Amino acid sequence: MSFNLIPAMDISSSALDAERQRMRVVANNLANIHSTKDADGGVYKRRELVFSAVFKDSLGSDNPIADLNGVKVDDMVSDKSPPVRMYAPYHPDADKEGMVSMPNVQPIKEMVDMITATRAYEANLSVLKQSRDMADNTIRLGK
Repeated sequence: MSFNLIPAMDISSSALDAERQRMRVVANNLANIHSTKDADGGVYKRRELVFSAVFKDSLGSDNPIADLNGVKVDDMVSDKSPPVRMYAPYHPDADKEGMVSMPNVQPIKEMVDMITATRAYEANLSVLKQSRDMADNTIRLGK
């Protein structure tokens, strides 16, 4: 049987991993803001991550909050909004009317997502540091 001195460390580390993945998706969206073709030959579509809570495998618990065990990335989904149509007759992917379908990526929305992910990452990093300090202080009390 393993004993975890501070379970918040496991929860925060899972959140750090989830936010790191979210930052990677945001960076990918921003990198493809002008990509008119994706791997399948269609217009690039903005991607988002779907998070879910991870619960402990405990029987007979009356407190679901005490059963929280972190967060995980369930899926990466494509944004269903239509591509942006732009008049660019010089573009190699322009149709007969000179219109080009551009990705549905909005830089401001991506920046908000990036700032949110950064703040969540910083908050969880702070929890990890405080948990470590609490564990160090607890060990020092025993000496």
